[in-house]
Amino acid sequence: MALVPTASDSKSVLSDQENRSQPRQPTNLQGLLRFSMDVCKSEEAPHEFLYNMDEEKKKFLEGALSSMTLNVVEVLQKQIKLLRGIERMKDDDLSGYLNALDIILDYVDNLDTANDFHKIGGFLILNPCLRCRDGKIRATTCELIGVLSQNNPYCQNVMIQNGFVTTLLGIIEKDLDVQVIVKAILALGGIIRENKEGISDFLQHEGLRTLHESLRVKNDNVIIKICFLLSSLCRSRAQLKGDMVKLGYVDQLLKLLVTERCSYHEHVLSLLVTLLENNKEAVKECEKFNYNVKDVLQRYMQGIRNKDCLDEEEYCRQILHMINAER
Repeated sequence: MALVPTASDSKSVLSDQENRSQPRQPTNLQGLLRFSMDVCKSEEAPHEFLYNMDEEKKKFLEGALSSMTLNVVEVLQKQIKLLRGIERMKDDDLSGYLNALDIILDYVDNLDTANDFHKIGGFLILNPCLRCRDGKIRATTCELIGVLSQNNPYCQNVMIQNGFVTTLLGIIEKDLDVQVIVKAILALGGIIRENKEGISDFLQHEGLRTLHESLRVKNDNVIIKICFLLSSLCRSRAQLKGDMVKLGYVDQLLKLLVTERCSYHEHVLSLLVTLLENNKEAVKECEKFNYNVKDVLQRYMQGIRNKDCLDEEEYCRQILHMINAER
């Protein structure tokens, strides 16, 4: 599927507001409710009045809504036109380009609007923005890719067919900006989760190896996002666990646990549980670890005692149970 299809442009209704601090104009009755509540800032605003409204009042509101909305295509085309000049960006242009990306992000969390964005050529600005020298531009573009792809098979398939899985893996592996890496992991997950072709593309381009190496990055958010993505992939495709064992994931995850307690430890434990479950080879790998895994986990549980860490304690117990069951 091409980045710019020949299908006729889809039309939607959303507005472009120059003053970003003002509430975004709505596109449906639910949006109108949120818009009204944002404007009045009242805790008393009724959340369910639309459901109890008679048809005459609904028609009146729809008419009022129609008079205050614009064409989303025009809004998005304006930002796309601006972003086409990203490769000639000067330092004082940065805020304008970031603002354009932010405006697009505000709109494309709607599936139809995300698809419209592709149909009017919006995907053509993604690769130039990913190559931008500014880390904020690269990070925001990765975020945009994730939003476009999340739970959207149409955009997922466009991304896959145009090589964005490979591109994002390269960013995760080589980019020096940690925030860009974090956003790239999220974008990768948006493309490949619940998508067979996406997962196959990820595996074909050694995505598991890339994520394994990235676990060595000394950054909590990077490790958390990798663990979350891998846990999700293992639950949807259990055969991945065998490949992860061969790549040394068990050893790497256990090494992360013997460090001083960090925010990522809960996610490491959760991934370990997923990896060891119904996986005898993974359990055997625990025996090869340089430390006594049982002692490591028991010390960990002692360290979190009385700290309201029930999930972490439960993960430790599950791992211990699985290890003992194989002996």
